[in-house]
Amino acid sequence: MLRLALAAAALALPLSAGLDAFAADAMPMMTEAAKLAWAPAEGLPPGAQVAVLYGDPSKAGPFALRFKFPAGYQIPTHSHPTDELLTVLSGKARMSFGEDASEKTADSMTQDSFMVLPAGHWHALWIDSETIIELHSTGPFAITLLHPAQ
Repeated sequence: MLRLALAAAALALPLSAGLDAFAADAMPMMTEAAKLAWAPAEGLPPGAQVAVLYGDPSKAGPFALRFKFPAGYQIPTHSHPTDELLTVLSGKARMSFGEDASEKTADSMTQDSFMVLPAGHWHALWIDSETIIELHSTGPFAITLLHPAQ
């Protein structure tokens, strides 16, 4: 029983760590998909769009984004300085991992797929059909391309 309590406490610490960023007087917030403000996703190849659901990805603290990618879109091998939690809301994509990420080794990501992507892990993305991916992370958000000339 003590082991279970310790395990539960250990799991709760990382989950509660980001909650300090929520103000004590913060109010609940709901965002309807039809009212999202989509904009070009700066720092990504042209064609991707982003909508901020919560927070400010350029500042320290939690944030949530939705990315909309057209069919045939690609993001070359890159990494991020913070952990990411990704959920595919619609569409189909493929992701490959490591400095030698390639389409041949890419794993399929379909609607309702969930992924934990640890900070610093190289990965590349291919979009097979228009896809919306929701991303939760902590800022500041950044993208580092393995080969910046791409």
